[in-house]
Amino acid sequence: MTPVRSEIRHDVVSRLRSVAGHLKAVERMVEEDKYCVDVMKQTMAIEKALERIDTVILEEHLATCVADSFRQGRSDRTVKELAEIFSTARK
Repeated sequence: MTPVRSEIRHDVVSRLRSVAGHLKAVERMVEEDKYCVDVMKQTMAIEKALERIDTVILEEHLATCVADSFRQGRSDRTVKELAEIFSTARK
């Protein structure tokens, strides 16, 4: 397994912290009985942020781990792993 580049790790952690803060704010909105549509807009924004995190992680995985796996002749296992991830994402 190839380690994640430090700048990517920093970016992902920063994004996760932002999502965590955003989630806390939405929790407060619910506790304060804010307008449902406003709450839903915020939860949708969180979903989009998580999707972007997934994209960043996938791009890094493809550029490092998958590329290394193919160079080392382990493409069958890697293709199966990627197929499983995409299958899970579609559920």
